Amino acid sequence: MLKKKWLITPVVAVALLFSQSAMAAVTFPDVNGTKYEWAAESIHSMVDKGVVSGYTDGTFKPGKTITKAEFVHMFHKLFTEVNYSAGKSSEFVDARKHWANQDFAAIFNGDYVWPFAESVGGKYPNYQFYVNPDKPLTRWDMMMIASVRTDYTNQTLHPEIAEVISSAAQYNDMKVRQANYNDKFSAYYPVLYIDTTGEEYSYDGDFQDQKAEAFYTLTKMGVLTADNGYLRPKAQVTRAEAVTLLQRLYDATTK
Repeated sequence: MLKKKWLITPVVAVALLFSQSAMAAVTFPDVNGTKYEWAAESIHSMVDKGVVSGYTDGTFKPGKTITKAEFVHMFHKLFTEVNYSAGKSSEFVDARKHWANQDFAAIFNGDYVWPFAESVGGKYPNYQFYVNPDKPLTRWDMMMIASVRTDYTNQTLHPEIAEVISSAAQYNDMKVRQANYNDKFSAYYPVLYIDTTGEEYSYDGDFQDQKAEAFYTLTKMGVLTADNGYLRPKAQVTRAEAVTLLQRLYDATTK
């Protein structure tokens, strides 16, 4: 009985070569086999999806910090279906002439422009919103931007305020306090303002319910995780951390 011989046709050979080349393209000397090995899978996945790329010298620079604009650009490239721009420019004044203008427009135009504004100027009805696109991204910023995705997929949780307080208590650096007139009420500010002085708890200030729900949802989903009990909300985000969170968010919200 003759044994079948497996022949590698030109088409198969090209496919194998392409596959090997693709795998080699996402192998970075400053990721694989380094202290950033923990992020290698997410880095390779996001590079493969065209969300982010390496540098011309062949490195990924996983420890390099990123800006708000860079993360919003990555987010938009990964979740192209999230688009609230309606073909218009960003409603953030300082993003309109920025290279990431369309990314900010897609993610934040409409209902999202108010809570995500770092500052608001002008008089009614001509409010002007500012987002500070080149500001270094913090872990809290990253969490709040990620919450736009869970809203889009209807996965945002709506816990009781007592549940939020209990969840925040699990982290050594997650602050819950009553607001005062000097506090910042931007969604980007990493403090949950909750009034616990009355018989019933209540959110104390603008957008606190959105902040609380984003925090509760993304920590419960395992998208944002702690390190030895510390959430590090004010810490600046590296490229490795950004793509890891995006991969977790993608896995948790894409069917």
